[in-house]
Amino acid sequence: MAQDNSPTVPLASPGATTVALDAQHPDRTRAARGGFGRELAGALTVGLCVLAVVVVVFQVLAWVRGMPGPGAAMVLGHVGAAMIAVVVQRVADRASGLRVTLASLAVVLVTGLTLWLLWWA
Repeated sequence: MAQDNSPTVPLASPGATTVALDAQHPDRTRAARGGFGRELAGALTVGLCVLAVVVVVFQVLAWVRGMPGPGAAMVLGHVGAAMIAVVVQRVADRASGLRVTLASLAVVLVTGLTLWLLWWA
């Protein structure tokens, strides 16, 4: 007869106590999860931060090679826009209701203005 050598884990040890978990309120779970607007604003904020880092790296590389590079206005504009977007996104992540919507729209506006003024105009 074959012996069963598979490991077994007891479900509970003798004398163990169980702890009831508090059920979260559905609205609290929904607010913590966020919505499409908050997620879009977060993605745009990350994109602005990455773009700011790229512009700074290109400016440093241009200085090292003795070339003009993107320029101070381009670098300061991108870094400033990224900082504003991070602060506004932080508000959106911690707020609820109308403040989330307004903060998310502000991030979209900052991103649009940055792209328009520093890239397309």
